[in-house]
Amino acid sequence: MNSHATHVEEIRALRTDRERVAHLLSRYPRVSTVESREILDFMQNGRHLEIGLLTSNDNIRPRLDAFMADHAAHFRIKWSESAAVIGAIVIFIAVCWLMWELAS
Repeated sequence: MNSHATHVEEIRALRTDRERVAHLLSRYPRVSTVESREILDFMQNGRHLEIGLLTSNDNIRPRLDAFMADHAAHFRIKWSESAAVIGAIVIFIAVCWLMWELAS
């Protein structure tokens, strides 16, 4: 199988995932815990383009907004993620300062 065929199959799988999540959202809040987890997984780990296409669907937007409000805790930035970003910034500034000192 060539790489083009593999790419086409990947695109079809992503479209199928988006269509599945759109269908689940159209039934929200009448979804099971497993289906709710499937929506969460797609929203957290899906490709940005696919999520953008899903959020631009006016037919499911009110239900998506309700889902996001009901599951807001899952979309918050965790303390460890914030600490990692701040730590990386501090290290970057320290490296830049050391390089400046060495160059002077």
